[in-house]
Amino acid sequence: IFLWSIQYYGHYDIRDRYDYLDQIYTRVITDLDPHYLDPYLVGALIMNVEARRPDMALRLLDKGIAENPDKWILAFEAGFLCYNDLKDYKRAAAYFETALRAPDVHPLVRRLYAEMYNRAGDPRTSLRHWLEIYDTSTDVYVRHVAWNHAHDLKVRVDLDDLGAALGRYRDRHGRAPRRLDDVVTDGLLPRLPRDPEGRDYRYDGRSGSVSYRGGLVLAR
Repeated sequence: IFLWSIQYYGHYDIRDRYDYLDQIYTRVITDLDPHYLDPYLVGALIMNVEARRPDMALRLLDKGIAENPDKWILAFEAGFLCYNDLKDYKRAAAYFETALRAPDVHPLVRRLYAEMYNRAGDPRTSLRHWLEIYDTSTDVYVRHVAWNHAHDLKVRVDLDDLGAALGRYRDRHGRAPRRLDDVVTDGLLPRLPRDPEGRDYRYDGRSGSVSYRGGLVLAR
């Protein structure tokens, strides 16, 4: 049935070929053998790319994940669909997290998982995961990639923290601080962060703005 389905759904002259797509893959082929991975992967590909039904594809992959929790590829495919096609980064992160619980998961999944938090607007969590990858990986290339992401995320997080502290200082005193250290003296930050190169961030007392002395790695 699986081999027939590949031929049938590749026959573009059959205009109504998608009418029973869900039935064939989700309720027939994968019921006959729930542990045969190819029908989940190929079926989801046809559903998403050909039939333009990512919801259907995710239902099929969800079934595969439930039946085969030790196979990381199914959750990875679901996560990549959410990331690449739906731009639903929180949902993608949840699938990648599921994939990470499976044995022998490819290291790429962990990097995608870390990046999804950044895409979803949570740079702090993304930074934490990228630093974990940097600290635990023994692969030179992976550590280089992780540091590049962590570098830029640290700058973003630090500038957000400093900008928020400066805003609270203005609300409290009606003016910008004369020195950046004043936000620490005022109890608005426990300490001033240092940039990834170990330097102070640049502060302009006239405008009350703070900036990074270097350049973002990933923007070069």
